[in-house]
Amino acid sequence: MIALALPSAAHAIKVYVDNTLGEVKPEEKVTPAKPVPVQVLFEFQRDGAPNPKATKVTKAWVLDALKATGDFSEVVETPTSNGAVLSIKFNNIVKKDELDKSKGDAFKAGLGFGLFGGAMATDYYEVTFEYVAATGATPIKTVVSHKLYTTFGKQKKDVVIPGTQYKKVDDAVKALMIQVINRGANNIVSDPAFPK
Repeated sequence: MIALALPSAAHAIKVYVDNTLGEVKPEEKVTPAKPVPVQVLFEFQRDGAPNPKATKVTKAWVLDALKATGDFSEVVETPTSNGAVLSIKFNNIVKKDELDKSKGDAFKAGLGFGLFGGAMATDYYEVTFEYVAATGATPIKTVVSHKLYTTFGKQKKDVVIPGTQYKKVDDAVKALMIQVINRGANNIVSDPAFPK
């Protein structure tokens, strides 16, 4: 978001994945005794509206992450013989007041050559998972929240970014999405209503 305010200073941007969610720990991991195939319906959104471009870019990451969990015998985009469907809506929530402040801070940081300190913006993600084991079955639903931080310019010494830094934006977004997919899938298969 800050890059939109000062595109010529993209080299000064740093990205961080929030540390709160993290990876699913081995002691938390649940794997079905007999994994079954699942059809995945994935959509990336911005403020609840479909974002086809982001969906296209990130869909492969989501499918690969789901396959890597081992929670399903097959992860496909077409209907399966058992009728199982996993719908994932990856919503990027924009908080306009924070965005406006970040743009203003980034502008000051760029014009002040670091005298005013840097700027930080937070991207919020709310990801809804809904699993239906078979046609007509009661859905199992879980929501996973995550955050991505972007900084521009030199940060003040007392500013602590509560995340893990990535050199490339794509790498940060991919890591964030994998953490969310792992957590969401584990929540689904851990649910008492998930077929055993």
